[in-house]
Amino acid sequence: MTARILVVEDSATVRHLVEAVLRGAGYSVETAVDGVDGLERVHRSTFDLALVDFVMPRLNGYQFAQAMRGVPGGAEVPLVLMSARAESIGARFGQQTGAVATLVKPFTPTALLDLVRSALERARVEASALTSVVSAPTEAPGAALSMRGVRLARWTAGPEASRDRLVDLLVRHLGPAVREIVEAGVDAHDDLLSQALRHHMSLAAAIELAREARALDPSLRGAAGLEGVLGVVSLAQVLRLVEAAGLHGVLRVERSAKVGSAAVEMCLRAGLVDQVIGVAVGAEHRLGRHLVGAGALSRAALDAFIASGAARGAPLGRALVATRRISEEHLRAALAAQSLELFGEASRWSGGRFRFAPGEGLASGDAGLGLGVEECIADAAQRAEEWDAIEALVPMERAVALRETGVGVAHDVDARRVLAAVDGERSVREIARELELSPMAVGRALVGLLRARAISVVPPISASS
Repeated sequence: MTARILVVEDSATVRHLVEAVLRGAGYSVETAVDGVDGLERVHRSTFDLALVDFVMPRLNGYQFAQAMRGVPGGAEVPLVLMSARAESIGARFGQQTGAVATLVKPFTPTALLDLVRSALERARVEASALTSVVSAPTEAPGAALSMRGVRLARWTAGPEASRDRLVDLLVRHLGPAVREIVEAGVDAHDDLLSQALRHHMSLAAAIELAREARALDPSLRGAAGLEGVLGVVSLAQVLRLVEAAGLHGVLRVERSAKVGSAAVEMCLRAGLVDQVIGVAVGAEHRLGRHLVGAGALSRAALDAFIASGAARGAPLGRALVATRRISEEHLRAALAAQSLELFGEASRWSGGRFRFAPGEGLASGDAGLGLGVEECIADAAQRAEEWDAIEALVPMERAVALRETGVGVAHDVDARRVLAAVDGERSVREIARELELSPMAVGRALVGLLRARAISVVPPISASS
């Protein structure tokens, strides 16, 4: 039977190219212009594979994958993510969303077809192995059936349950490798088995196995803190390590003084990010900007409240809630937006240090947001991809000079403020700090004006000119 493939991509050029290549290879293809459109198609039909762009305006790749899991049968659809920054996505994110692979843009038709064939074959082998290894499953508390066999839900019992989960994971990840060797009809020696295991077991699966094995040995709980150098390992890798160990505590990340001192602290609880706090960051990352941007209160009202001294040393957000200027929901939304932005900022630091201090007691500023680690990492990757796209048009870290073209366009308030602040001497980041906007917001405003042909970027004057 011809495989049905869903392609979710907001770029018409990429979408039409992928559709043409897949149809030419004999696949049945349905396309969607963004995550919302794609989700509607998942509700209406069934697919054997989904190719999903990572950065989209309505439901990005992470959000689409999470939403698709809630659709009957959606969790069983293998998913391939397409991104210009595939290395930022990570194996753990892939496992949590059901992504089996990433396709790096730009890609060739041959690379696309090879990956599609591999993903479909892997799904077929996995389904066959699981259903043959696990037959006539018995119902048990905490167990859940899956179309591909048995997938045990999280149990909360003692060591026996941990052992059972570990056995289930071993069957899930070893089953395809063993079946591959049996079907090949060759003698299984150590090297062949190792090769098959490497092919079928991802790093994320190994981490999951290690986590379950750790649960069997109480002496492994409460591990000591860790510290290291950014660049040797990424912030995403550090966070996944802390998540895998199920630790509580505060992760402090400090940027190298060579590029400007800054630091953030992340309050972590059992694999969740409860808040990211800026310890030494610019004014553009303050909470007030997120409150004003979300319409919780006006800039004038915020400035008047701060000037009145009504906060009396209390955190600004809490003081605003206590005096009924904003709601608790407004505060949580603003803190979540601020935390994701700060995490994204720290993720781009190429130099610096990190230090994790374990402890059941979290920082006093903890807001209990409960953000998922992979949600934070995916959001940071999307911000990095957008930053690269903006930087290709507008210099973000050096002085930016513009000239107005005379083309009349409707400017919003931020765009007018940004244009007025551009003087040829300051960078986008410096302008953002003065205007208390995020550098991304300033970059977006300038790119919007560039695309409307209302302005053009003046190239820098070289030393030889």
